[in-house]
Amino acid sequence: MGACAAVMCVLLLATLVSGDAAASASRGAGPSRGAGECPGAGGQVVSQLPAVTRFLAAYVRPDGRVYRPDQGGDTVSEGQAYGLLLAEVAGRDRLFGRIWQWTRDHLQLRDGLFAFHADAAGRVLSPEPASDADLLIAWALLRYHGLGAARLHQDGRDVADAVLAHEVITGPGGTPILAAGPWATGPPATVDPSYWALPALTGLACLTGNQQWQRMADGAVALTARLTRNGALLPPDWAELTATGEAHPEPAPDGSEPQPQYGLDAQRTAVWFAASCIPRARRLAARWWRLLRSPARSRALALSLDGAILTPTASVLPLVAAAAAAQAAGAAAASGRLLSLAAGQQRRAPRYYGGAWIALGLTLLGSDLLGGC
Repeated sequence: MGACAAVMCVLLLATLVSGDAAASASRGAGPSRGAGECPGAGGQVVSQLPAVTRFLAAYVRPDGRVYRPDQGGDTVSEGQAYGLLLAEVAGRDRLFGRIWQWTRDHLQLRDGLFAFHADAAGRVLSPEPASDADLLIAWALLRYHGLGAARLHQDGRDVADAVLAHEVITGPGGTPILAAGPWATGPPATVDPSYWALPALTGLACLTGNQQWQRMADGAVALTARLTRNGALLPPDWAELTATGEAHPEPAPDGSEPQPQYGLDAQRTAVWFAASCIPRARRLAARWWRLLRSPARSRALALSLDGAILTPTASVLPLVAAAAAAQAAGAAAASGRLLSLAAGQQRRAPRYYGGAWIALGLTLLGSDLLGGC
């Protein structure tokens, strides 16, 4: 179909311009998957997608710790989640096992969730969980279909149950909403729209058979539409949800942002929504393209919610997010150009976060491996 052709054109253009070649391999969907017909959960893997293999080689230590060399060599639970997803996509079963072992041994808490921050020695610096990492870890474990899959699927179900028990609040009309973590359940609740990884939420609905995950995805789209005036504004990094169901963009809870903004958190929202199978989510992402199509805005580290440039510094994730919005809007050539610029930015100034999001962005936008409809 035309949309698929446009997606593959984007991926091909990005890899050709970066001088790399992408290759696919199939190892077959094993019976241990248990939900082989779920979108993105089948047996196809990409073993040589350069951005994926570069991230795994550069940022995963031999013991399975995903580290941030540009931030003192520390580790965050989000990084472990990204490592698990990318190792699964690449078909790196042993590496997947090492990443999960390190995550479980060093970060998993008694309630089944994961401490957010650890130092280079694996000592926990912040025991507070971040729900985006918890969500993605559950999804990665349930997607896995290599050796020992049955045991890891049970681990994934346990993590998914812990997320539902400790990180989900009741929103308007009884809709379940993923809060930013157990610390953020309020009232008022603190939410981060970029934590609403729609392919993960809908994937968990299929993989677990629990339709609460689908309701959570639908509620996330509806709430994001309200926060952005149906796409007239960009999504915020953070927002507050009151007990009466009112939602308001807010500065970062740690005081690092003086005003609500579209920054390195919110930019992930554009990617997750553009890669979603939910039509309303893709329509929102397409509307954000109108605010992101300017070259200066598309590369800027932070924008106000109406698109004014707050921090003009170029970075990888803003370019990937703009590429996602462009793809949702049907602007395949612009999307490919932006992905190429993002890959070039990462080569010139390699960073953990940029490496993760050029890999995730190309996989989400250029294949059906982390979603697919």
